[in-house]
Formats: sequence, structure tokens, C-alpha cells
Amino acid sequence: MKKFEVKIYYSGFCSYEIEAENEEDAILKARKLAINKNEILSNLENWKEADIANEIENEKIKKQNSF
Repeated sequence: MKKFEVKIYYSGFCSYEIEAENEEDAILKARKLAINKNEILSNLENWKEADIANEIENEKIKKQNSF
């Protein structure tokens, strides 16, 4: 068996009501606000195309040296 470091990516969002002069200003203001962790957790979706797995190289070396 091999060991891997795996990163699973998710997409999510938080909704804010912002008063601003224009869309760009509203986005900039919203980016400065705290993340609502409850909302983010409720709308997470797996982003399968971004998931990666990398074999842990130290495990290969350990196995080779143990023989």
C-alpha cells in the first residue's frame, strides 16, 4: 500500500446585503466582511475537477531502505 496526501476542494459562498455606489464597490465591501461559517457549510459542493492526490515520497524511501 502507498500513502497519499489528498486535497479535496469545495466551492461555497456567503450572501451579504451591501449598500454601495456600484457593483464593484459592493463586491469590495463584501470581501472585507467576516465569513458566515454556518452559511458556507450549508452550501458547500464538491469540486471534483480540482481534487488532487500526491504520493508521499518518504514512504517510498522508507520501504526501499527496509529491505
